[in-house]
Amino acid sequence: MKLYKIHKWSEVFENADSRKRVRLGYYYMPSGCDSSGYLGLMSEFEPAESWQAYGIFVALCQHAATMDKEVRGSFLNSDGTPMSVRRLALIIRADVSILERSLEILMHHSVKWVSAEDMPVICQSPADPVLENSGFVQGQGQGQGQGQGQDTMSDDAPPAEDGVLELIEEEIETGPTVEDEAERVWSAYPSKAGKAKAMPHVVRAVKAHSADWLIDYIERYNAACYAIGRSVKNGDTFFRNDAYEDDIPMIPMTQAEIRKRNAMSGSCL
Repeated sequence: MKLYKIHKWSEVFENADSRKRVRLGYYYMPSGCDSSGYLGLMSEFEPAESWQAYGIFVALCQHAATMDKEVRGSFLNSDGTPMSVRRLALIIRADVSILERSLEILMHHSVKWVSAEDMPVICQSPADPVLENSGFVQGQGQGQGQGQGQDTMSDDAPPAEDGVLELIEEEIETGPTVEDEAERVWSAYPSKAGKAKAMPHVVRAVKAHSADWLIDYIERYNAACYAIGRSVKNGDTFFRNDAYEDDIPMIPMTQAEIRKRNAMSGSCL
């Protein structure tokens, strides 16, 4: 399995202050368009693929910034295992084939914005060996009904080819889990304060509604708050109090809209 990382995340996208923070509400994006990576991205590939890969990279950075400081910049599941490309695509809402091609470009030697390292596959520990004179008789309980010695793998069977186990793992993924959808909803919420406390409530919200419904509500709620000059609630407060069940704040009409409404009303008299 491969562990994908934002190359030099800590050195490039954070500073001394942000490295102390458990979670980030923002991250630092280097300025300028003259870095070797940017020039390589825009000169070595077709423009459509270059801009597509650039957009994917920004989305990857946005997700990486929401992770705990110990693993920021590395795409790991909550259990510490590497995220598959399919799961990562679900989180950033990208097409799997587009993400795969973009990762190839971003890992190219002329860009080097993303890196990948091989991680050992964690397999189940083998059963304890049968102790001599333990009373356990070969064939009794072990292999019964299967035909002793039949359809078993020999000790010298060749190992699976590289990548086979990863393909098998991706094949058994039938769709996003509730936790995946909750991560997607959290990524859409503008205030990232209190993620650890909020996530159980986000999961509950996803179960009550759907991720797409919640994201649509969040977008309308954020736009309304911006229009009336009100700050959005902290993420923990918003989801703990089921604020998504409330009505969207009313957006005041502009003077032009008021005049237009009055003119239309007068024409109907």
